[in-house]
Parts: sequence; structure tokens; C-alpha cells
Amino acid sequence: MLVGDFMTRKVVTVQTSATVAEVRQLLAVSDFRRVPVMEGDKLVGIVDAHHLTGEGQNPVRYCMVPHPVTTRPDMPIEEAARLMADHKVSALPVMEGDRLVGIITQTDLFRIGVDALGARQHGVRVTLRVPEMRGILADITNAITNAGGYFISLVTVTTPEPDTELLTMKIRDLTQRQVADILADLSVEVLDIRTT
Repeated sequence: MLVGDFMTRKVVTVQTSATVAEVRQLLAVSDFRRVPVMEGDKLVGIVDAHHLTGEGQNPVRYCMVPHPVTTRPDMPIEEAARLMADHKVSALPVMEGDRLVGIITQTDLFRIGVDALGARQHGVRVTLRVPEMRGILADITNAITNAGGYFISLVTVTTPEPDTELLTMKIRDLTQRQVADILADLSVEVLDIRTT
């Protein structure tokens, strides 16, 4: 998954000469919360409602965040998310060279997370604590697949505990009891299992 697969391509922008009042009005009637600021064709800043301070007739260039953190369309989505977290920003303009080609936001990342965890689909949701050991993931997926289960999602996350990971998966075509029985035969700790 790359930024270009999920970014908004038709980006609404404003020029540095736009007034604070004009940008406030734009944000008030739009479904987005921030807007890149351009000087001609060049990205020079980004502004959101929190930065729109001062008199309404002041140019937006005086309250924009200059030199925003940017990304590229070919950057992996997790690296873009890390950039947002590290820089404490809620959006990244997407650049190809010097040209603005899109924007990716926290909302886009939340949607990806919702889909990655299978939140919009019904099935058996399981969270496991598994040892960090080669082959354990294959053992789990093979056992469930061989029993007729279909994976809707599968996500692993490291834990503060040494040598363990959390594994969350959502499975269809098996009952909760069937999944629990399969996992009972493996070297895993079931932290949560439910049908959603």
C-alpha cells in the first residue's frame, strides 16, 4: 500500500494572498479541515482552522505553517503514518518533484486501519499473544485455512514484552467455537475472541 493509492488527488489550495476570512469560509463549507498554501505553482505552506488567527482581511501567508512536511506518492503508507506521528502533523501534502499532486490525512489513515482490521465485515475476531518465532504465523494460518476458514484481515503488532507479538485476525466461514478449538492446539495465548 502506497500513499498514491489512498491520497486525495483533487486538492483544493489557496494562494498566499487569500485572506484569513476567505480561507475560514472555504473550510466552513468544505469537508476538509486544512488547505495547502501556494505561491503560484509552488507549495509554501499549509493552514487549518486553528492557525487562522488575526484580522479577517490579513493574508493567509501570515498564519500558515511554512515549509510543511511532505511525502511522495510512492512512499509506503506506514512510512507516511510514521512521518505524521513523528512530526505531530495531521496531513501531508504529496509531491512529485516540485508539483503538488495530492494530500493524505489522518482520516485517510484511520480508514485504512478500519479496513486493515476488517471492521466493516462480519466474522470471528481474535487477538492472540504469540511468541516471536519463525513459522508460528504459518502454523496459525495453515490450521485455520485447512479447517475452511477465510481470512478477512491479519495484523501483527510488537508488544513491550520481550519476544512476543500481538496478532489480531478476523476470519469468516468458521464459528467462534471452531476457531477457539483450532487455536487451543497451537502455542498461542488467546487474549480475546468474539463474533462481530
